[in-house]
Amino acid sequence: MAVSSNPHDFVLKASAESPVIAFVDGSRHSRDVVLAAADFARSSVRPLILFHAMPEASDLSAIPDPLAWTMRRQEARRELARWRDMLPQLPQAVSVELSEGDWLNALGHRACEAGALTVIGSPHADEYRETTGQVAKLIADSQLGSVLLVPSGYTPREVMMRRIAVPVDGSNYAEAALAEAVRLARKSQAELLLVHVVPDGALTEFGPLATGDIELRKRLDQRNEQAACGFMESTRRRLIDQGLAASILCTKGDTRSTLLRVLGELAPDLVVISAKGQGGRHCSDLSIGGTASYLLDHLDCPVMLVRPPRPIAGRANVHSQLGAHGPRSPIAPHTA
Repeated sequence: MAVSSNPHDFVLKASAESPVIAFVDGSRHSRDVVLAAADFARSSVRPLILFHAMPEASDLSAIPDPLAWTMRRQEARRELARWRDMLPQLPQAVSVELSEGDWLNALGHRACEAGALTVIGSPHADEYRETTGQVAKLIADSQLGSVLLVPSGYTPREVMMRRIAVPVDGSNYAEAALAEAVRLARKSQAELLLVHVVPDGALTEFGPLATGDIELRKRLDQRNEQAACGFMESTRRRLIDQGLAASILCTKGDTRSTLLRVLGELAPDLVVISAKGQGGRHCSDLSIGGTASYLLDHLDCPVMLVRPPRPIAGRANVHSQLGAHGPRSPIAPHTA
């Protein structure tokens, strides 16, 4: 996959035949993963692969029994076939694939070959040692591309995506997530909900703020709000010019908690987020940012995690290229 280097063209170039790969791990999450992957494959018109990786023996000194291993493989393949047969009729092909070894490496190798979207279940902290955010970090460190994390209790639907929410912060990382969301919205005719949280302006404090400092922080807050909301409005208009339904919500507050609250109130069918945002410019060694990790741990709807694109040499920040167009603070969503 490649993201257009032109910020005015929110199009993600991907093969129309790139599959949706459902990782069936044999846990209680398998049902949610299979059903969500089938819905997603149907709405995005992509082939579906039900995938399972058989872990190797933990005791490397033990000699594996060839017969027992063959029987395990046969049972695993039958289980995948059962999941395939329980699905409603899909217009696209549904196949089953069995691999061996570490699940993340096996998935990464398969998805990297196909440029695929991988669907996995979202673990919960009370069930596993890893939280969803920690699993997402493993994914971001791997060779997987975009990943859809599905919460427990997924309910199948005829139209999977009516509303797609995208947290936007003006970074090139977030632009990659927006490009993916646009591609999905085109295929499913979904409405895009762009959300941005303007954080409070921070000043270095070594004691009580002086009167001039308070005024400076107020001006900084006003400038940030004007720039952010102007950017959001110009982005909305550009999406509408491309024939898409788009709304924006620009508000103030703590980024993590405010995004969680707003996304909960909007109740989208899907949230598309980049693994990193503005903070990624200063922490290039981190595979996933704190905001993305927090949202993955707390959101109870399907979330697509988009890996950050590789830096494009000589490219300016999206804010500077699109610009802001005067003061505007759309606290309520603006619809097309």
